[in-house]
Amino acid sequence: MATRPFSEFSPEEQQQFAQACRQMGMVPDDFDITDDMNGNALRRISVRRLSTEASSAYEAGAGGEWVEEFESDLECGLFGRVTV
Repeated sequence: MATRPFSEFSPEEQQQFAQACRQMGMVPDDFDITDDMNGNALRRISVRRLSTEASSAYEAGAGGEWVEEFESDLECGLFGRVTV
């Protein structure tokens, strides 16, 4: 399994993620995001907020559908309070 940093995600995913953060008043750079891809083209995206150490993982395909789950976690406070 190969791990990729967020900088290698598609531009669309990066934009969706940044927009979700900004809508909730969070700074995208406060998150560490990577993915692991297995042989079945499934991805496991790991997201960790640096300032709180809160983390979650999302199962996804090739696209950015995981961002919707991330947004839901932001809304319910999983990653902590907003920073801005």
